[in-house]
Amino acid sequence: MHELNVKLLQDLQALAETGSLYKAAERRHITHPAFGRRIRALEEWAGTPLVERGHQSTTLTPAGKTLLASAHEVLSILEQTHSLLQRPRRARDETITIAAGRTLSHTVLPASIAAIKQAMPHLCWKVITTSLDYGVDMLLQGKVDLLLCHAQPSIESSLQGHDLTYLPVGQDTLIPVSIPLVAQLPKYALPGHGGGPLVPFLSYAQSMSLGKILRSHIHALCDTSRLRTVCEADLADSLHAMVHQGLGLAWLPQTLVQSDLAQGRLARAAGADKDVPLHVRLYKRTTEQTKPLTSKVWSSLENLYGRSQRS
Repeated sequence: MHELNVKLLQDLQALAETGSLYKAAERRHITHPAFGRRIRALEEWAGTPLVERGHQSTTLTPAGKTLLASAHEVLSILEQTHSLLQRPRRARDETITIAAGRTLSHTVLPASIAAIKQAMPHLCWKVITTSLDYGVDMLLQGKVDLLLCHAQPSIESSLQGHDLTYLPVGQDTLIPVSIPLVAQLPKYALPGHGGGPLVPFLSYAQSMSLGKILRSHIHALCDTSRLRTVCEADLADSLHAMVHQGLGLAWLPQTLVQSDLAQGRLARAAGADKDVPLHVRLYKRTTEQTKPLTSKVWSSLENLYGRSQRS
């Protein structure tokens, strides 16, 4: 007895729809004799005639019609199952995964995604918020398609030797702020060089890119020996809330504090000469290492931000 093959059920469907062995064979892209042998193999499996072979047309016997009904159901179930099994892979192919710092994930990133959505409305984004070091590792290992981070010397050294491309996609500024003592006068002012009381300082965690950037500038901005670290956090929003509680001063992104400064809820702890510029970049691996969808998205990003550069 022949084993039942899915192709034989598809042959039966083609025969029922065309009513001709010749036309069914043509549809199935095989010769007429080979198609005839496959129908006979199906009849052998069924143990009964399935086809009435006429001079002008070929029709199904009652047994053939019964098997045809089951064939429709079986093939439909198999097609649905195949689609279900392919869904995770298809979802990966239609999704862009991006690693981003916790602050950038709700400042710069939403605007970039919104802009791309206009050109590619069906694109799905998966955002992974993480530290800079883990984000770099995920990009280099191919676990994410893109990396959004602040530009700084430490990341340049981490990425050196890897064939990466980047786009400058935004900028911000770290501003030293405090709650006001009176209007526009900070409770905690940034200490200059020359002695004085210790000033409570709210610091970024070592792993944060904002912390690394600030530490590379801070010795030139103030007398750090007069800063007393009272808290360290890995989220700018946490430091923002602590500043509002009057726990100390902190350098916070302008995007977080501009409304606070405008409405007097916070005050500058120093002049604009103590600000730290921030530049935001989006990185990807080479075209050969990325999937086609990433390259397509990157082209749209270049239309928004200009030509990409090699790191």
